[in-house]
Amino acid sequence: MISYFVAALPHFLAYFGGAVALAVAFLFLYAKATPHREFALIREGNAAAATQLCGTFLGFAIPVAVVTANAASLADMLLWSALAGLVQLLVFVVIARFLFRAISDRITEGCVASGQFVGGMSLGVGILQAACMVP
Repeated sequence: MISYFVAALPHFLAYFGGAVALAVAFLFLYAKATPHREFALIREGNAAAATQLCGTFLGFAIPVAVVTANAASLADMLLWSALAGLVQLLVFVVIARFLFRAISDRITEGCVASGQFVGGMSLGVGILQAACMVP
């Protein structure tokens, strides 16, 4: 049992390290892509921004978890996970450009309903992505 663990540990570290690196990159790019500054708003106690970013991150993390569990290789996992990040960015673009043009301003103002809406839509799309990603 210990020998299996020792043999599998490098694979775990590679996949987990890849997933964490992608998560950090996703959060950085997402925060840069949105008009409002999530991390600054969260530091100020803005619950709308925290709700929005948490929902969006979960919408990214769920497909990454599913893909990681089923990936044929590390490269396979990284490619599908990058797609999950792109889809999450697209969710915000669709909401902010076509459904609610003022959503970013509303989140900045602390409108929790707006943060919940974006976070919830992102989480829902992430769940759908996870079900559809079959590497």
